[in-house]
Formats: sequence, structure tokens, C-alpha cells
Amino acid sequence: MDKAALKKAYFTAALVSAAITMAIFFYAVVGEALLRMGFKPVLQPPASYAAKYLLYFIGLSTLLLVKLAGARLAQKQPTPAAAIKALTTGSIVTAALCELPGIAALILLLLTGFYPDFYLLLAFSAALEAYHFPRLSRWEERLRGEGYYER
Repeated sequence: MDKAALKKAYFTAALVSAAITMAIFFYAVVGEALLRMGFKPVLQPPASYAAKYLLYFIGLSTLLLVKLAGARLAQKQPTPAAAIKALTTGSIVTAALCELPGIAALILLLLTGFYPDFYLLLAFSAALEAYHFPRLSRWEERLRGEGYYER
């Protein structure tokens, strides 16, 4: 196992995951700008309530999607290089999936103007991103479990 290749792949995945996570803060800035500009939402009740629950469902479905993607990408790989590639791909895919509640929050804000719900979905997205952020120790543990990494 080439430890330098592992660290390079890890830092790439961590950098991409951090960039995806930063989009959440961009959404918050957009939301605050809309609030200050006196934005008027597109939908009015009761349609706004239906949109709210639909977007909450999309945000919460992220939990299932992350679990399914993790199971698909957690399969044993034939070579150490393939295992590192699977870890990198899995981290990036997971970060992108954890961004879905943030995107749903922005859509919710644009359609309904519900600011508390906007920030709730953004916080949920940020928590998912923090929980699923790639960690080198987990990568090493997984590679050790597959027999590709020794201390």
C-alpha cells in the first residue's frame, strides 16, 4: 500500500467535501440577501405548505440515499488502488448527497419564503456534512479490514 497515494487521495476528497460544504454557507448568504431585499415568495398558502412538506421529504430522504450509496461503495475492491478510488468516490458522492437538504432549503425559501424552515434544513445539511466528512483514520481502518494497509 502506497501511503503517499492514500494521503493524496484523502486530501483530494477532503478538499472537495469541504468545497461542497461551503455551498451551505453560500445558501445562507443568499437567504439573508433575499430577506434584506424584501423578497416575495412565489407560492402562497395552502400551496406553500404542500411544497414545504415535499421539500422536507426530499431533505430527509438524504439519509436513505447516503445509506444506499455507502452500501454500494463499501464493497471489497480487488486492488489497493481500486479501494482508494472507491473511498475517494464514496466521500465525494456522500458529500454531494448531504448537500441535498441545503438545496431543498434554498428551493423552499424561493418558493415559500419560510425562513425558519430554510435554516432548519440548512442546519440539517451542515450536520450531515460534518458527520460524513472523510476521516483518514476511517479510511485506514477500512483498508486494514480489506487487508491492504498495515501500520
